[in-house]
Amino acid sequence: MRRVLCANNLKQIALALQNYESVHQSLPPAYTVDVEGRPLHSWRTLILPYLEQQPLYETIDLSKAWDDPVNRGARETKLLVYQCPSADCPPGHTAYLAVLAANGCFRATGPRRLSEITDNPDSTLMVVDADSGHAVPWMSPRDTDEQWLLNLGTVARLPHPGGAQVVCVGGNVLFLSAGLQAATLRALVSIDGNDDNVAQEAN
Repeated sequence: MRRVLCANNLKQIALALQNYESVHQSLPPAYTVDVEGRPLHSWRTLILPYLEQQPLYETIDLSKAWDDPVNRGARETKLLVYQCPSADCPPGHTAYLAVLAANGCFRATGPRRLSEITDNPDSTLMVVDADSGHAVPWMSPRDTDEQWLLNLGTVARLPHPGGAQVVCVGGNVLFLSAGLQAATLRALVSIDGNDDNVAQEAN
C-alpha cells in the first residue's frame, strides 16, 4: 500500500513537471541562482503552481534563498505530495530527488527542452524516491547524482523492500530492483543513449 501511495505521489510530480514544460517550453532547472550564482530555489518550488499549490507559491520570495527568514512559513509547510509514506524523514524534508547528470533530465541551473530527450520517455527517469538518509528540505536546491543510483544495491536502507521507485518523463513509475546492473541504471538516466528497451529490464 505504501508503495502504491508513493507511486501516486511520483505520478503527480511528473504531471506537474509536464504541465510546467507545457507552459515554459522546457523542464525547470534543478535550481535557480542569484546574480552571483548562489543557489536559491529547487525545482520542487518552481512546480508548486502545477501541484495545486499556487497560494503557497505566491508566499515565496524567489529572489531570496529558500532558507531566508522571509521564506520560513513556506519551507515549514508540510506537503504530502513530497512525502513517501515509507520514508522516515525529518519534518519538511523529502526524498523525492532529481538525478543530476550531464546527460540527465535536469540541468543544474538551466532548462531542458523535451526535444533534447531522444530516448523513449517511458525509459528515461526524471525523479527518484531516494532513501531517508538522503532526504533534503523540500525547498532546498539539493538533489542527488548518478552515483546514488549506481549504489542502489549497497545503500544501508532501501526506500522500499527490495529497491526504489522512479518516475519517468512519460509519467510512468518503475520499480528498480537493488540487483539491477549499472549499465541499466545508467541507461535510465541517459536522455539520448538509444536505449529504449531499458524499462523492460527495470520493471
